[in-house]
Amino acid sequence: MKIYISLLFLFTLNFVPAQNNVRVFSGNGELFTVSIFDTLQNKIPQTNVLVQGIYDDTLRLKIVFDNKTKFETTLLLFEKGKPTKNKEFNYRLTREQDKIKLSYNGYYDVVKLPQPLVPEKPIIDTTSKYKNTRLGHFCELKDSKPLYYNNIPKDGNCVAGMPEDYINYTNLLMLKAQVADDKFIIAENVCRNNCLTTAQLNFILKYIEFELDKLKLIKIAYFNLADMNNKKDLEKSFRFESSIAELNTFFKTAVDTKVLAAKNCKTTSAIEEVKNFQDQLSVYTNDTQRYEAFKKSYESYCYSKDQITTILNTFIHDREKLDAAKMLYFRCAEKDNFLLIADVFSYNETISELKDFVSKQKD
Repeated sequence: MKIYISLLFLFTLNFVPAQNNVRVFSGNGELFTVSIFDTLQNKIPQTNVLVQGIYDDTLRLKIVFDNKTKFETTLLLFEKGKPTKNKEFNYRLTREQDKIKLSYNGYYDVVKLPQPLVPEKPIIDTTSKYKNTRLGHFCELKDSKPLYYNNIPKDGNCVAGMPEDYINYTNLLMLKAQVADDKFIIAENVCRNNCLTTAQLNFILKYIEFELDKLKLIKIAYFNLADMNNKKDLEKSFRFESSIAELNTFFKTAVDTKVLAAKNCKTTSAIEEVKNFQDQLSVYTNDTQRYEAFKKSYESYCYSKDQITTILNTFIHDREKLDAAKMLYFRCAEKDNFLLIADVFSYNETISELKDFVSKQKD
């Protein structure tokens, strides 16, 4: 009798409808409510709504924004065209020029929290090994934020890629990063501060979502490639023909740019040139736009410490000032006096981070 009941239970489980979750989040930070089959899921508008315990494969979804704008669509919860269970389907909600778009953003296994939530202390205490925040000569973790070492040879010529440990460190940092912007920042710092092979660069590019950002990274990393003859392999990281065409256009013009990039900044650029660059940055109304413009052109000049101070003073916030200062260090003709620019910062914490950065370049 017990065997019969057990078999009946297993048989019933096989025919229980699939149970999944659906998460809808706003790409623009807008508040909204979600209704499924006319049943309201969240009374208070939110930017991120998770609906759990869904047994239907097809959902009729209605989204109402805080300004009463409505959007309706139908979702199909399938894995490779087949019904599935214990999956969380993610959808990104965006609105541009009054056009609303719900984009599929992947699915994940629904993992239950462990019980107990905080495990018992192990018999062997391993906590001490986590106190080491220095990852070789790759970076140092400070408040969980990596501060990168510069590993480019002094003559600027890369003859070998990064050690395998550095690739592993990169992988760990990428896995901890939660959003695309954080992943790009990690990739950008790795590319600026290390020699790379094309295979290593392709490995980093797989973490970058947008092809425009991939092209930006290649332009940053290009002159740090140790196997320039294999540069065509970078096409593997792109899906669109237009991106590959732009990549090859960059390859054709990069030879002229390399002369500029390799220039050793022993003397400063003309005062008028740097002043013109400063005036271009001053036109922008916010640091985000100003920083993007800065990254595109700053490598065209060599700077004195006073010119760097002037450039940094076009920025408002310490965050952008610090990021720009780290880049300008490598274009500074007075590296021994570089820390004299510290007065441009508002907070001692920022000055301390700049000192840590400069000391790492001298190690």
